[in-house]
Amino acid sequence: MDKRGKKNGFTLVELLIAIVIIGILMSLLIPAVSKVMESARRAKGANCLRQIAMAYGQYCNGDVNGRNIKTSEQTGLAWALVLAKADYLNDPSMYTFSGDSVATKVEKKSIVNSSLADNKAWGPSGPTEFSVYLIDNVPTDAPQSTTPIAFTRGLPTGNPAKWPKTGLTTGVYGDKGGYIVFLDGHVEWFEDLGKTDEGEGKLMKWGGIGTTNQIEDTIPSTAKILNASGVVKAGTGTGV
Repeated sequence: MDKRGKKNGFTLVELLIAIVIIGILMSLLIPAVSKVMESARRAKGANCLRQIAMAYGQYCNGDVNGRNIKTSEQTGLAWALVLAKADYLNDPSMYTFSGDSVATKVEKKSIVNSSLADNKAWGPSGPTEFSVYLIDNVPTDAPQSTTPIAFTRGLPTGNPAKWPKTGLTTGVYGDKGGYIVFLDGHVEWFEDLGKTDEGEGKLMKWGGIGTTNQIEDTIPSTAKILNASGVVKAGTGTGV
């Protein structure tokens, strides 16, 4: 049989089938890759909080009489510089999570810690926002496993209490959830903080009596929740 007239290549039908198959594979692959990338991003954020807590613990235990971070300026920058000046944590990237478009980007590798005003690690104008909120003046005798010292930016609100999805205080992960790191150094992921009116708050109130879905209830009124530039909210906890 003479095959010299036969043409090699794909027919239109074969080409369309190939395109459909590629489209199906891409629809399966892209969500899987996105999920892996988001998981890696969250893991990095958790590690940042863990490093902050470790440095905080070293700072507090570095004094025989015990101490905490209590800044006169009451800003997250001042809080971070306390650890930097004490040589426990001078990496500003620990306060800015990858993928967070709201937090101020870090321009230098280490915090310049000679003075409070010298904040060039976050650029010429200093930090306007971190990926984390920090808690100032946590009592030295606070319960280790239930007292937070830092958490993913944004105060969860509502019932159940969720991290905010939009606005300047947007949660780093939107309303999907956020991390809290406690005095003993352990980090927990919370999709929400529960429903207080139904006794389902996922945090322990300051004083240890009852649960709450408000982070400010876990610290006394003398403690303050800070963003990079100031006080977000004072503690509301009562009791011993």
